[in-house]
Amino acid sequence: MNIKQYGLVLLFASGGLFANAANANELILNGGFEADGVEINSPFGWDVAENGALGSVVATSGNVSPISGYATAGAASGSFYGLLDSFTPSTQVLYQTFTVGAVSSATLSFDFFYNDQSASGLVFNDTGLDYTTAGTFDANQHWRFDLLKSGTSLFSINPTDIVTTYSFGNANTSNPYSNFTYNLSSDLATGGTYILRFATVGNQGALQLGVDNVSLLVTPVPEVDSYAMLLAGLGVMGFVMRRCNAVK
Repeated sequence: MNIKQYGLVLLFASGGLFANAANANELILNGGFEADGVEINSPFGWDVAENGALGSVVATSGNVSPISGYATAGAASGSFYGLLDSFTPSTQVLYQTFTVGAVSSATLSFDFFYNDQSASGLVFNDTGLDYTTAGTFDANQHWRFDLLKSGTSLFSINPTDIVTTYSFGNANTSNPYSNFTYNLSSDLATGGTYILRFATVGNQGALQLGVDNVSLLVTPVPEVDSYAMLLAGLGVMGFVMRRCNAVK
């Protein structure tokens, strides 16, 4: 290999380091709920937590809830979607735990719809995801999307357990789907282990929440050794080019 060829190899290698540093990684497993290919209460990559008499979480392909029998919007794309259905007074949580290193950028996006069969519409209570409303059964009917700290109770609404709440039951949307996109770059900047939570609570009537196309794309901060390799490569390339000019 002559000097010019060697310089080109180093140039392409350096460009590869830059490209690798800029690649975004998908952190959510089975965000489209297609992996199992069947209706299932424990979709691949996801976990479920439930409280109450009758309600459930399911990955389904139907346009009718298999839990309450109410019509839904079906899938936003593909065949399957995640469905949380508080049929009678109950609380449902669909969540996924992920670990990430320091990031330079992070974007969360998903499609969702809700159907509310209560007479009074979506209502909220300070007891959060407690369908008993601390034993009073005062009106408490809503959904929420949160980023939680690792190890947190899946039903917690304690501000010290929640990194950020991205939506809280009062968006101007319903059946069919709407798309939400959020910038999580500052929330995930230093990395760590987190829980992405979709939750419903209802004690005024049935409430369905559908989610699909869940994605969390992150661009990691390049590791120190990658920068070192890049700088070393550029240094060698500079030396080679100087030698090349000297022998002309």
